[in-house]
Amino acid sequence: MQRPPGTFDHHRLDAFHVAREALRAGDAIARRLPRGYAALSDQLRRALLAAYLGIAEASSRQGQDRLARFRCARGEASEAAAAIEAIQVLALAPTDQTRVVLDLCDRLCAMLTRLSGAATGSHPPSRGR
Repeated sequence: MQRPPGTFDHHRLDAFHVAREALRAGDAIARRLPRGYAALSDQLRRALLAAYLGIAEASSRQGQDRLARFRCARGEASEAAAAIEAIQVLALAPTDQTRVVLDLCDRLCAMLTRLSGAATGSHPPSRGR
């Protein structure tokens, strides 16, 4: 039996759709970076893809495992934002294009903060101190 499109758990999350748009827009920037910036291009792509896939993975998990995976996806979205900021600092892409991705990453981080339980303080206390 085939599953109708859009019926996976992650399709019901707005964060997944925001991550998809950030991936699309960020990849367009990464493809146009000047020669000599392959590492930055690769890092941007990897971070955006990891956030996108991490949301899908987290949505199929439960409990603390789910929260931990949303926190990892949030970390990747933050890394992608830093890569976009580096592109801005180095003036490697038009500001209007980088601003779109930066705004999407900001929105995504806020969504993932809520999904990870960090906003409500429901994450477990740190250990080792």
